[in-house]
Amino acid sequence: MKALIYDATKGPWSQTRGFWMSEIENPVLGAQEKEHVIVKMKYAGFCGSDRGIWSRVSFGEMIESSLRTEGKSQRTIGHELLGEIVEIGADVQEKYSLRIGDIVSAESHITCGTCYQCAHGDKHVCADDIIIGIAKDGCFAEYVKLPAKIMWKTDVSKIDPRIGAIQEPFGNAVHACTQVDLKDKTVAVFGSGAIGSLVIMVAKGMGAKKIIAIDTSDDKLDMARAVGADETVTLNISPLSDAKPWQHNISVTKRIKELTNGVGVDVAMDMAGPNASVNNAIQSVRRGGHVVLFGLKSGDFVIENFETMIRNGVQIHSVIGRQIWETWETTKKLLEDPATGIQEKIKKYVMKDFEGSVVKFHEFERESFEEKMKEYPKLIFDFLN
Repeated sequence: MKALIYDATKGPWSQTRGFWMSEIENPVLGAQEKEHVIVKMKYAGFCGSDRGIWSRVSFGEMIESSLRTEGKSQRTIGHELLGEIVEIGADVQEKYSLRIGDIVSAESHITCGTCYQCAHGDKHVCADDIIIGIAKDGCFAEYVKLPAKIMWKTDVSKIDPRIGAIQEPFGNAVHACTQVDLKDKTVAVFGSGAIGSLVIMVAKGMGAKKIIAIDTSDDKLDMARAVGADETVTLNISPLSDAKPWQHNISVTKRIKELTNGVGVDVAMDMAGPNASVNNAIQSVRRGGHVVLFGLKSGDFVIENFETMIRNGVQIHSVIGRQIWETWETTKKLLEDPATGIQEKIKKYVMKDFEGSVVKFHEFERESFEEKMKEYPKLIFDFLN
C-alpha cells in the first residue's frame, strides 16, 4: 500500500525535510491482536504537529526513539482520520460494539489503562501513552491498524466526512474551552490559525460575551472575525524592537484592556505557544482571571512580573489532547447540531469550501504540497479519489 513516511535512512533528522510517498506492506492482524481493527482510510487531516515533523522542529526524539525500540527506520505519519473498519479482532465486536463497515474516527493517544492517571479518570495525561503517527505508525496510508479502544463511531449523515476527519483537533478546541465556564465571559484568543479559529467557534457556541482575536496575520484575523470574533487586534513584531523575545507586547495588552474597560479579559487562551504569547495572555487577563495554555513550544520560558501574577490570583490551565471520552461527546453534540453553524463555518472559512484544501492522497507531490501548507490553515488528504 502507499504511505507517507518519515524515513531515517534518507539522512539525519536535522538534515532532511518533508515526507516520502512509499510502498509499504499492508497491516495484518496478528493472532494475539484480538482487540485491534484495520481501517481503510477515507480522509485524514494534516495538523500543526505534522507541520512540525515536516520541518523537523517537533517530535524528533519521540519518533527516533520509538523507531529504535521497534528496530525500524520508517514511521508512517498522521493521526487525524476518518475511515471504514474492514477487519476486526476476535474480541472487538463484543467488547467495543464495533463491526466491519463502521465509519470511525480515532483518539490519537493510545493510553495504557493501568497507570495512576488512567485509574483516576485522567486518561488524557496517561503516563505511558503512545501517540499514533509519532510513536506508532499512523494514518497517512491506505490502511491503518489500531486498537479498537481508541475508535470513535461517526455518523456521516450528520457530520460531513471531511470534517469528521478533523474531530480530533476540534476536540482540542473543545477541551481548551471547557477548562472554564465561558458563558457571559470576555475571552482573548492568542493565535488565530486553524485551532485558534476552532476555539473561537466553540467559545461563541458556549456563550462567550465578547471574543477578542489576536494574531500577526491580517488574513487570519479576517477569518477569526468571520467565525465569531467580536474584535481583532494585530500583533506587530518589529525586528528593530529592543524588547527581549519573551516580553509581552505592550500595545496589544493595552488595546485588550481598552476593549474591556480597563479590567482585562476573564479568560485568555494562548493557542500560539511562543514565550511572548504566554506573557501576552497573562498580562491581558483580569485579576482572578484564567489563562488557558494550549500552544506548545520547547525549552525554558520566562514569566514576567511573576509576583504580580500571584498577587492577582491568575489561574493557569495547561491543556493537552482531549478528555476521553467526555470531550468527544461534547464535540459530537456541537458538530451534529445544525443550530451551532460550526460545520458550515469550518467548511467555509477554515477549509476554504474544500477548494484547494483537500489534497488527493495518491497524487501527493512534496513541493506542491509544501506550497499548499503555506496557503491553507488546514489541509485534508482524500483517499477516495
